[in-house]
Amino acid sequence: MMLPLARVFLGILVGILGVSGMAAAAPQAAAPPELRAVRTAKPPVIDGRLSDECWTLATAASDFTQLDPEEGQPATEQTEIRFAFDDDALYVAVRMFDREPQRIVKRLSTRDSDADADRVTLFLDPMHDRLTGAVFRVSAANVQKDSILYNDSWQDTSWDAVWQSQVAIDDQGWTVEIRIPLSQLRFPGGEHPTWGVNVERFIQRKNEYSWLAMVPKNQTGIASRMLDLTGFDGLSPTRHLELLPYTAARQEFINPAAGSPFNDGSRAFGAAGLDLKWGVTSNLTVNATVNPDFGQVEVDPAVVNLTAFETFFPEKRAFFLEGAQIFNNFGQGGSNNFWGFNRSEPNIFYSRRIGRAPQIKPTADFVDAPTATTILGATKLTGKTSRGWSIGLLEAVTGREEARTRTGLVTSTAVAEPLTSYSVFRVQREFGRRIGLGFMTTGVNRVLDSDALRTALADNAYVFGTDAYLFLDRKRDWVITGRLAGSRISGSANVITTLQKASQRYYQRPDAPHVDLDSARTSLSGFNGSVNLNRQSGVWQVNAALWSVSPGFESNDLGFQNIADRAGMHAVSMWRWNKPNRYSRSRFLWVAKWYNWNFNRELQGDGYNAQTGITFRNYWFLNFNTGTQRKVLDDRLTRGGPSATNPGGVFWNINGGTDQRKWIWLNGFANHNWNSAGGWGNNGGLTVNLKPSPRLTLSTGPQWSRFRQVAQYVTTISDSTATSTQGSRYVFGTLDQTQLSMTTRVTAVLSPTISVQVFAQPLLAAGDYTHLKELARPRTFDFLDYQAAGLPFSRDPLSRKYTVDPDGDFNAAPTFTFDDPDFSLRSLRLNAVFRWELKPGSTLYGVWTRQQEDKTNPGPFALGRDARAMFGAPGDDVFLVKIAYWIGR
Repeated sequence: MMLPLARVFLGILVGILGVSGMAAAAPQAAAPPELRAVRTAKPPVIDGRLSDECWTLATAASDFTQLDPEEGQPATEQTEIRFAFDDDALYVAVRMFDREPQRIVKRLSTRDSDADADRVTLFLDPMHDRLTGAVFRVSAANVQKDSILYNDSWQDTSWDAVWQSQVAIDDQGWTVEIRIPLSQLRFPGGEHPTWGVNVERFIQRKNEYSWLAMVPKNQTGIASRMLDLTGFDGLSPTRHLELLPYTAARQEFINPAAGSPFNDGSRAFGAAGLDLKWGVTSNLTVNATVNPDFGQVEVDPAVVNLTAFETFFPEKRAFFLEGAQIFNNFGQGGSNNFWGFNRSEPNIFYSRRIGRAPQIKPTADFVDAPTATTILGATKLTGKTSRGWSIGLLEAVTGREEARTRTGLVTSTAVAEPLTSYSVFRVQREFGRRIGLGFMTTGVNRVLDSDALRTALADNAYVFGTDAYLFLDRKRDWVITGRLAGSRISGSANVITTLQKASQRYYQRPDAPHVDLDSARTSLSGFNGSVNLNRQSGVWQVNAALWSVSPGFESNDLGFQNIADRAGMHAVSMWRWNKPNRYSRSRFLWVAKWYNWNFNRELQGDGYNAQTGITFRNYWFLNFNTGTQRKVLDDRLTRGGPSATNPGGVFWNINGGTDQRKWIWLNGFANHNWNSAGGWGNNGGLTVNLKPSPRLTLSTGPQWSRFRQVAQYVTTISDSTATSTQGSRYVFGTLDQTQLSMTTRVTAVLSPTISVQVFAQPLLAAGDYTHLKELARPRTFDFLDYQAAGLPFSRDPLSRKYTVDPDGDFNAAPTFTFDDPDFSLRSLRLNAVFRWELKPGSTLYGVWTRQQEDKTNPGPFALGRDARAMFGAPGDDVFLVKIAYWIGR
């Protein structure tokens, strides 16, 4: 099977390469201009008015070129930018001429959001490695946004620098002054340092993007296209020290379980701590924290997850967000796109594992367990050496946690989490701008000092890997990117047996000869690897990949992994045409072929996908996507049993939206899918976005789904008489599920430094199971429907349990029972955040979070009844006040 698949894959690549190669030639571009910063003895006053002496001495750069709406044409309005510096900071002045200054859009927004306003963005590459950098954006309302630039064109907006800006509007347009402390930048010393720089201006009413150094739409790269910024003679980087002490108070009002001896419904907590940032060298920074506050100010959304796999939630804690791009780019250097198609490569590092909820759940009448594991301390070392090595090192220690328990009249404690050390090390270097090489390893080490811990958790877990990329041409259009990682986890036989049986691998499958469940094993190891080919510039672009995750690979102790025992491949050819025509501004089309299989070489996925999209002249857009999947095997449907058949099917979806610059704009989607077994699904949503004033924005709208799953897993019953399914009965049901939600966000911005944000998510979901049945034969989609077959089958309404006699009057097979799987969820989550930036880097937060849900009386979806139950459900309220004060310069 592998050889024909490889021939298809290579055939697609050869055809694509042949077509694309003919369009690769391009004329040589003229040498870019050089910009120069001037040293100033007197720093400018940051007031937005360019009257300081240093600006008269600095030479202005002003040749901006449109990216949109008329790519390659001169900008319609003139822009001038100047640079100055001293031993403490870089200063930037931008004059943006506008012939209609009264039409400059000054809409307020929260910090780090994409302000719907006129704005200017400064891109800096102080290391001058043409790969990394820092981004600073200021809107006409003086709203700031900053981010880290990495992998040439990717941005990580989680970085928060401490810098100043001020704007002014006059009869010629608007101006901005920026002060960026050198302590916020990483740059090498030298006699004549050179930085990279680029500038983008956005004029909202014209939807005009113009650049100082053009970045064409069909090309890639930002850092590699920057102009040289010189004049920093005699500028030496200095070490810096920043302190961020904080104090926080939290009050909880929680509905306790009836009779709980541990919670009367009200609890208060207080905390104080310190974050430290120290510039060990000019390029390397240590972040450390003592008694850190890792409380997040935004709640995770409610989800209904009927799969065997964990739900992924993004990181929101500030300490782990800063510098995350160093750790998260493993295997992604060089390329700017990594397509999916059921691709299941694990994350090696998932920072939410640190400080997670305790993993051991004691059994008792009442349990009072911590909601999170205490992080005793954490340290990070990040930066780039003078020889070009990017380095990331993280070490965190979480404390031993215990839960209070009460059974009858006996109160006790039970261990819930051991003392644990988490380590991550990452290095990467680019050689000659054509080759990149990196290494990454993670380690988890636990102190297991009790039988309860030793039988529940692994004592050591390690992942180690290397990654590399290679540009195949001087223009850096074609790139190959790859990664290879190995894992090893050790622990008691009980722990390793649990891992073998886990949903990631299911070693107990009776028809999987390539894996073997060994209950005496005390370690587990495996590998993960991939190779990707990208042509990421030009009208025709290519993306292709081969990847695999061996059955024994395991990264969940400090990473995120839903599946192992998988390999796959895909090839995508995409056409993008960005030159406007009579009807549209841009169009695209891509087609793809993909496969997945397990390590027994059995196909688990075989499909085709295609998508096309258009952006109209009025900036409305519309996309249509469709695909088909052939009938294959499914080795996960029975959740540890024999493989079944996955029926072939077809899907389509359509999404679109209106011009986002208008005071009201809409975006929506509709999806439909069906398969040959009679399953189907429909879902859709519409979001209304309103901007009734320059200080207020609102987005809300319903999302609805309805689907029928012909075979939704319910349970497994061991039965030696079930010889046709190898000693177990795999029970399924036809699931009719309906879900309705309406996510709402309201943002009120009182000033560039004061805002209030409200998030609300009502969610109603119901699942009704009918046609309860069991798999009749392995490797089929045939089922024995209990009622249709006339077997003794009943439901007790009081206990909500089904009873089944699987062979009727023959009495050879034992009768069994299982819980009624019907469910209802009525959930309401509210989150209100008041944020006040007292001064750059210092912030006051006030947060109110409410969560309420009702799961009682499951039944078919009924909007009125379920909505009343949702609003009437008991809820938990948490109030938090936190202040963090930045000390530095």
